[in-house]
Amino acid sequence: MRAVVAPITMLLTLLFSITACAQESGQFKAGQHYQVLPQAVPQRDDSKIEVTELFWYGCGHCYHFEPLLNSWKSDIPEDVTLRKLPAIWQPVMEVHARMFYVADAMGVLDTMHAPIFNAIAQQRKMFAERDGRDWNPDNAAIAALFNKHGANGEKAVKLMNSFAVNSKVKQGMANQRAYQLSGTPEVVVAGKYRISTSLPGLKGKSNGQELMLQVADYLIEKERAERG
Repeated sequence: MRAVVAPITMLLTLLFSITACAQESGQFKAGQHYQVLPQAVPQRDDSKIEVTELFWYGCGHCYHFEPLLNSWKSDIPEDVTLRKLPAIWQPVMEVHARMFYVADAMGVLDTMHAPIFNAIAQQRKMFAERDGRDWNPDNAAIAALFNKHGANGEKAVKLMNSFAVNSKVKQGMANQRAYQLSGTPEVVVAGKYRISTSLPGLKGKSNGQELMLQVADYLIEKERAERG
């Protein structure tokens, strides 16, 4: 009897696993967990599946999403690339975005991204509690922050309103409009699918940010399968 039960048990376990996988593969629905953009936004490199994070340095939700995203990034396949895009819909956000583009232009984004995030998050909290506004760093504060972390602060200030950075700001704003940005953080996969915790399937979930990355993984697989 035992010799018969064991194979049956194994078979039932296998069937359960297959069913669970099938359910999992279909658990994320367009309009519920992600939005299909009306027009795909071209990727920078069509040989990769581009995942774009839309964020704001002054966003508390983005600040908490950052370590989750970093952990996720450490394990992405070779055919996937992560791009960060600073969101802009008010003047102070443009200043913060320019700091991102300056660090990128100077080749120190990997060094400066976390310090900019930390500095703005800390200062924003202090300013918001004191007078209800966001931290809008002046040139001296920007130079000091870059210098503190081994980058050229004076060069950073000069680049803040350079032609190259102005172009990046305009291009970034055009992209966020095409992505139909509704808040931060949000994630776009392959220029086709927008993921946001404001969507019905993620809204109000305590693990909404973790689910965003699970949806991203699902859409990466979907895109990979469609590409063949």
